[in-house]
Amino acid sequence: MSQIPRLPIRNLPGVLAEVQRLCGDGVAVRFASVFGDSKLYIPKLARLRDDHPLVQALGRRAAQMIASRLGGMEYPVPTGRWSITHHNARQLRVAGWTSRPIARALALSGKTVDRLIDDLRPAFPEPQAVSLRCPCCGRVYKLTPPPADPVAVVEDDEAFLARQPPLMLAAVKTGKLTVGDLRELDEEARRV
Repeated sequence: MSQIPRLPIRNLPGVLAEVQRLCGDGVAVRFASVFGDSKLYIPKLARLRDDHPLVQALGRRAAQMIASRLGGMEYPVPTGRWSITHHNARQLRVAGWTSRPIARALALSGKTVDRLIDDLRPAFPEPQAVSLRCPCCGRVYKLTPPPADPVAVVEDDEAFLARQPPLMLAAVKTGKLTVGDLRELDEEARRV
């Protein structure tokens, strides 16, 4: 099985875009999930300690990279939920998913999904399972595609006949109707 191509997250707001540029998508998503919707003071590199929340959340190396470029200021940290959710929609499209299952999986409108994926072509002929990051908590979860054509449950003749009215059962017993005829009548009645 081929690897699903990874797309970069587009349009991260505020300081998240800078963190993404410095450390990559994964660190930016983790940064947003831990510090999003708050203000964060990033100390200068010389004052960065191991007990600082930045080091504890992202690791020493990522915290050092961020502190070296952004240190000495307080930043409002956006959640980036829209950018991450939109990225997830695009990632599902590349994995072969169509608009409707994407919209359902991510709780987006069909029009929003269509707008987000209109420039993408799937890399696979059949939808693939995809691991995505939650835009709220940053946790990785796996989405499996819904079946392309749900298999219709075929009711056996005995169960089908058990739910028919007595007059129809009498017609089948006398040979005036077959079970197939009765199924056709039942299907027509459902369509009306």
